Amino acid sequence: MQYDRQALTTALGAIPSIVASYVANVPEGDLDARRAPDAWTVREHVYHIAGVQKMLTGRIGTVATEPNPVIVPYFPQNEPAIGDLYPSVESALADYARNRAEQIALLASIPDGAFEKRAEHPEYREYSLPVILNHMVFHEYWHMYRIEELWLTREEYFGKD
Repeated sequence: MQYDRQALTTALGAIPSIVASYVANVPEGDLDARRAPDAWTVREHVYHIAGVQKMLTGRIGTVATEPNPVIVPYFPQNEPAIGDLYPSVESALADYARNRAEQIALLASIPDGAFEKRAEHPEYREYSLPVILNHMVFHEYWHMYRIEELWLTREEYFGKD
């Protein structure tokens, strides 16, 4: 798989600050607005992004160190209720930033050869460190887009294609 390790690492390192800066603009009263029955709130998006970081750190470590890494799928329904993960948005964002700093340090310590290693993941036909890093960037940007949509989209346009 082609990838740019430095670009991915740089992007990953920047995202927590981007999320925190953006979410700081959302008024407290809008953090829990549920715009549609199945839509998450801004708070739930932030808690989810922060809450999955330890699992992702574990995956990075497993792929980097295990000779034949096998990844267990993530099922959100098996996790604690998303609203119970953190006492506040600020604590979620602080945890997110701490975990991301640990991930960046871990990535810096992994030799290039480990980035070529494949892991087994029952949901994906290919799984490796580059796939994990790309997934992290794409996943977090997707949630960032949803946060923006929840906060800024006018009610009459929300949910329309």
